[in-house]
Amino acid sequence: MSPLPDMNYLSLDQAPPLEIPAAFFLTAPFAVMAAGGLLLWTDATALQSNWQPLVLGLTHLGTLGFLTMVMMGALYQMSPVVAGAPIPLIRLAHLVQILLCAGVSRLVLDLSGLWSGFTFGSFVLIALAVLLFLATVGFAVSTTNTRGETVSGMRLALFCLLVMMLLGLVMARGFFDGVFPGARGFWVQIHLSTALLGWVGGLIAAVSWQVVPMFYLTTPINPFKKKAVMGMTVLGIILPLGILLLQQTGPASTGGWVAANAAALGTLPAVLGVWLLHPVFILQNFQQRRRKHLDASLLFWQAGLCIAPVTAICAGFAYFSHDPRWVLLFGWLAIWGWAGMIVHGMLSRIIPFLVWFHRFAPYIGRIPVPAMRKMLPDVRTKLGLGCHLISLLLGILAIATRDPWIARATGLLLLATGINLLHWMIQLFRQRPDLS
Repeated sequence: MSPLPDMNYLSLDQAPPLEIPAAFFLTAPFAVMAAGGLLLWTDATALQSNWQPLVLGLTHLGTLGFLTMVMMGALYQMSPVVAGAPIPLIRLAHLVQILLCAGVSRLVLDLSGLWSGFTFGSFVLIALAVLLFLATVGFAVSTTNTRGETVSGMRLALFCLLVMMLLGLVMARGFFDGVFPGARGFWVQIHLSTALLGWVGGLIAAVSWQVVPMFYLTTPINPFKKKAVMGMTVLGIILPLGILLLQQTGPASTGGWVAANAAALGTLPAVLGVWLLHPVFILQNFQQRRRKHLDASLLFWQAGLCIAPVTAICAGFAYFSHDPRWVLLFGWLAIWGWAGMIVHGMLSRIIPFLVWFHRFAPYIGRIPVPAMRKMLPDVRTKLGLGCHLISLLLGILAIATRDPWIARATGLLLLATGINLLHWMIQLFRQRPDLS
């Protein structure tokens, strides 16, 4: 049997029922498949301007339908186990999932022109899901006595989720009633930085401190490195929010071009922390792992971490260039490249662990129990890695050339990635011990 990860520091007795994180994880691949279907249907028209409704639909499929769905499921699992924070009214997680699914589905249908007239209402459904999630998971994490960088990172991520949702609601109202609270680009910039660097980046960093040593048998990450990443991320989130607050409460001259540029500069600490320091530290840690076998899950991590600095460079070009393709490329690399790769790779380790722990661990010594690493054949993970990488590269080419056939090929590979992800998830969750 493969060596098991060190789990002595986890509160495994407080783990939620398997069905809670499983429901969120199983829903996420449908967002990937929906994005692939939209690209197959719309071809290059979805890759020409970052303000097109279809692009907004694809963006929210990636950020809310895929990334946030997985991250919520992970937090339902990690909050009691890692942070020692039992979640009150845990069964409300099913309502959170339903509201988030309904909101994202309705939003994408509206933005794609398939079902019009309820766009702001879809944001309300999403906001209700987020608020209910924060009222349970957020309360548990914020009140726990457990200390450490992982818990601090989870708190930062949850704070950014709240801010991201509030900014999204204000902007949604502005888009649809014509009364926008300020320069649209300025608000979008802060919304994006809070979402990508704070919510997604903060949680990826926090989770990595825990899962990288646990699943990849590396040495513990240096506490100073953790604090450096978290400190820079906090600074890069707070500064732009402070500038936004000053713009809204100060004199009229506070806004405009100066505020937008100040906010962009304010995000730099988080950009450096999330997209430079964190990848460098984790890649260095991978080099020191005790088990040198190079599996597909590790390749997902390495690919995502290597894409992170490229994402930061692309963000700079997107800010200074007038070519909309830079903005599209930045979003594509950030969502499907950096974050998408890491989240996809984490699922291929977290789900086998959860199934093994809940279904097989209680029978150790009584019946034959499979090795955790054997529960998901590496060939399936490698297939997902190949589809994901090819779809990422095709998407870059489609954005650069605006070729409709390359865009359709990207959609086809997205569809294949989602189907493969869903298939092996279902196969894993169906595994049970043979008690006959």
